[in-house]
Amino acid sequence: MTTVAEVKESNQEAQSQETQEKAKKILKELVEAGVHLGHEKKDWNPKMEEYIFDTKDGIHIINLAKTVNNLFKAADFLKQMAKLNKNILLVGTSKQTSQIIKEQAERAEIFYINQRWLGGLITNFETIRARLNKLRELELQKETGGFEAYGKKEVAAINRQILKLNKSLGGLKKMRGKPEIIVAFDQIKDAIALEEASKVGCATVSITDTNCDPTGIDHIIPANDDSMRSIELIAKFLTDAIIEGRALSKRR
Repeated sequence: MTTVAEVKESNQEAQSQETQEKAKKILKELVEAGVHLGHEKKDWNPKMEEYIFDTKDGIHIINLAKTVNNLFKAADFLKQMAKLNKNILLVGTSKQTSQIIKEQAERAEIFYINQRWLGGLITNFETIRARLNKLRELELQKETGGFEAYGKKEVAAINRQILKLNKSLGGLKKMRGKPEIIVAFDQIKDAIALEEASKVGCATVSITDTNCDPTGIDHIIPANDDSMRSIELIAKFLTDAIIEGRALSKRR
């Protein structure tokens, strides 16, 4: 007769096997995407030393075993935060991250900033909240025919204002309250976002290349942040975890 303990042990073994297979699969994909290719040795940040495996042709090679380990931990963290309905904000304002971040955030129905980071977005959120309210108000007015009493020039000016607000804050329109987790995909480009998050105790997840300073980042994902394939692969992996967490939240 099978005991409860034996069933539990069997389930744990199955889960462990599944995790190992998943790790092998993502490791292969990371290699193919060039995630292990860091910057030139002369451009490195010594604080990234523990994540560097070797140097080849003057290029630092990232230790992908640590990348996989940290990626799984970050994904599990985001899954749990999504399950609790926390405000997760994807940030990717560099040229190679902008469109990827928008697509992944929309896929997961979460928030994003993919243009310029607005200073004070976290530390002075009331100002940002006022801009978001203004954007919602103008769009509602437009949808309900509220511009009919205005002249062409006034309508054109308001439409330009809506366009400008959408460009900088369109990814936050449905957000209520401050961001609670920041997920950055270019630690240097999005340094201000991570600094603001650190000041207010907002949790952070970030890709960090070999020229980055990982100080203060809660979940470090050592990886190539210049390759679109690298960013897309990691962004999708993390977003999948968020989607899974949100699905669990709806079942509660």
